[in-house]
Amino acid sequence: MAAVSERYTDLAELAQAIDAGAPVPDAVLVEAVPGAKGGAVAARSRVAVQQVLELLQEWLSDRRLGSAKLALVTRGAVAINNREIPDLATSSVLGLVRSAQSEHPGRFMLLDAELGEYEVDWPAVLANGEAQLALRAHGTYAPRLVRPEGVRRLDPPDGDEPWRLGLTQKGTLEGLALVANPIAQAPLHERQVRVAIQACGLNFRDVLIALDVYPGEASLGSEGAGVVTEVGPGVEDLAVGDRVMGLFNDAFAPVAIAERSVIEKIPVGWKFVDAATTPIAFLTAYYALVDLAELRPGESVLIHAGAGGVGMAAVQIAHTIGAEVFSTASPAKWTALEGLGVDREHLASSRDLDFRERVLAATEGRGVDVVLNALAGDFIDASLDLLARGGRFVEMGKADLRDPEQVTASHAGTRYTSFDVTEAGPERLREIFSEVLSLFERGALRPLPVRTWDVRNAPTAFRYLREGHNIGKIVLTIPRAAHAAGTALITGGTGALGSLVARHLAGEHGVRHLLIASRHGTAAPRAQELQDELSMLGCKAEIVACDVCDRGQLEQLLSSIPSERPLRRVIHMAGVLSDGVIETLSAEQVESVMRPKVDGAMHLHELTREHELDQFALFSSGAATLGNPGQGNYAAANAFLDALAHWRRAHGLCGQSLAWGLWLQAAGVGMGGLEDVDRARLSRIGIDALSPSEGLELLDAAQAIDEPFLVPVHLNLGVLRAHARNGLLPPLLERLVRAPAQQKVVTKGSLAVRMSATPEGKRDAIVLEAVCGVAAVVLGHESADAIDPEISLKDLGFDSLAAVELYNYLCQATGLQLPTTLGFDYPTPAAVAGYLRARMEGETDASPAGEPSEVSR
Repeated sequence: MAAVSERYTDLAELAQAIDAGAPVPDAVLVEAVPGAKGGAVAARSRVAVQQVLELLQEWLSDRRLGSAKLALVTRGAVAINNREIPDLATSSVLGLVRSAQSEHPGRFMLLDAELGEYEVDWPAVLANGEAQLALRAHGTYAPRLVRPEGVRRLDPPDGDEPWRLGLTQKGTLEGLALVANPIAQAPLHERQVRVAIQACGLNFRDVLIALDVYPGEASLGSEGAGVVTEVGPGVEDLAVGDRVMGLFNDAFAPVAIAERSVIEKIPVGWKFVDAATTPIAFLTAYYALVDLAELRPGESVLIHAGAGGVGMAAVQIAHTIGAEVFSTASPAKWTALEGLGVDREHLASSRDLDFRERVLAATEGRGVDVVLNALAGDFIDASLDLLARGGRFVEMGKADLRDPEQVTASHAGTRYTSFDVTEAGPERLREIFSEVLSLFERGALRPLPVRTWDVRNAPTAFRYLREGHNIGKIVLTIPRAAHAAGTALITGGTGALGSLVARHLAGEHGVRHLLIASRHGTAAPRAQELQDELSMLGCKAEIVACDVCDRGQLEQLLSSIPSERPLRRVIHMAGVLSDGVIETLSAEQVESVMRPKVDGAMHLHELTREHELDQFALFSSGAATLGNPGQGNYAAANAFLDALAHWRRAHGLCGQSLAWGLWLQAAGVGMGGLEDVDRARLSRIGIDALSPSEGLELLDAAQAIDEPFLVPVHLNLGVLRAHARNGLLPPLLERLVRAPAQQKVVTKGSLAVRMSATPEGKRDAIVLEAVCGVAAVVLGHESADAIDPEISLKDLGFDSLAAVELYNYLCQATGLQLPTTLGFDYPTPAAVAGYLRARMEGETDASPAGEPSEVSR
């Protein structure tokens, strides 16, 4: 632990230093380290939350630190712009601390730093004014909720007409569209195969075609994976129903036609997404290194853009040959290449020309035998300088082609070759394909990292690849015609909300096989009634007792699903509540709330990774994003679900976390079990309850938005605009409304301004009126007249969370950092008003008389 200017080993040492006369620091930085390395992620996550909870409690209990801010530093717990992979073991800490921030404004700060160390101006960061920041080498980020309308989703043509991803115009990604594809229904010729595509690889070639900078005529989509639906004359070794992968024309479509020579059966155990990453990358890399470069054991090769699809395939193939591998990539991607056996001494940045000196130094000036290039401009010239005499330069890019004779003339002995993998010809490609699959079977190669997008969100995927954010491959998935044929699993499905969702799937989406799991199974209240209703809707529902916290029980349940109706949907809704403010939360409360959410989600994630799922939905809560006071453990559990959805999507798996707001309690439907006072508190900040119909509508809408994390809530825009005008809108929500600039008023300290402009004899009344007015708002009264200033806050109806809200309002109104124990130290509105006036007039001796009470301690 370290203060900005001093270092201490723990809080006790800091406290001793303060007792010895050291000043109380403005801020203290503490690294929030997860529990013991190794072991189950869920268990490590719970340990991390419990460790940080103990730290928060110790911090709040030490009144010497009442004016200091505790800044907790996590490492990679946040996924910036959906481009990063969050550390699951520490992600839960975010939810816990956000709740602590709501309960104790100004006392805590969240800082997430990327794993690599770099210089940080900590004083500037701490003075930023934001409660949460993510620090990256390329910038500093603060969280904001935004509307998803900006995501452009492509719509297929009307009716049942076949379609494909095409271009209505070239030169811009705005030209991408789903267009008619009549060729998909054309009769098959000799040795052709028709395939129902499930997933298709996106290559940089496709981006160049869309931007109209690819030489010659070419169509989008050159590789994919799917199921054979028809075989043409002469095809005897494939049958309808076979799972295949390979090269296609117009692969970005539900149906595509391929030549038999360039498709192969998908290895057992591979998902369609894995298969779609393989053909272009591995065939290209193999053809380039083996056929064109003739790379031999003991030689050296420089592979540019090594973290891309072809690059990562080439690194693996070069290693199987026995070559020494050098590679370039963005430094942020080096870890991926290290995982393939390329050490730091053999890595260089693809962003500058320093790679030339690094390679020359590592080879004692000799250079390399082969360069596999995908860069342009000066990078080509620097790479040519690296080739030893007799070296081979193999160009797979199309952006900066050189004349082979000129290259040889200027670099004696160098052989320059540019190519397209299709030049190998059908027979050679089939031989290469066979050899590549043999290497996979022997364990010498492994599938590439993958990131997926629905083909209807192709513009986002193309843009992501164009900007160079990918590691490995990007795959576009093709939406299935219907989910009805498979099985949908709902955990926590016998509760009121689970039952509502089950009826919706059966009645509105035609799901015919539901597996509803809960701890009590058919013994749950109204379970038989639910089963009867689903049966009337034409759905065969099986309600079973299964504790998702028990991996063995869940594994047995999943193994019972018949192969003729495989698992297609997972909706994880299991969860319990055990609320309490940070000071009172116990390890047992953390354990009881996190296990159903966190352990259950991890078991589902691990046990279904090999399934071809269409949906993996996690019912999270806005508590983790908004930091609901009094729900630190619940917020922690749901923050884990949010991170897990990001993790799955970054690894090519479907996944979406829905951070729900409050559902109406009508007809027994609700989430969170909140009391009327809690619902009123949420309503005052601008979040109203969702009706069942609104919630189900948002559930359907979420599936059409290709984002791993969404916050479906019912916003009261009028309340949000009022808060924006008054300067009270939380920064997290500021992009959701636009208050007229001329009406925006910064009200921080407005009570102090009013008091200073009021004659001495009337100041007490002004402050007391303000305190009673705020108390009335918090308790839901229409007028301050309902508040007797001499009655204790407790007797007026204030619980601990209402006291937190009162504290928040008064901090804003006075512009002061008030003690978080305000409601305990000054138990009546009149006492609070007296204290506030003294503080605003600059009196330093404004402490409560006598020793602090036990509850205050």
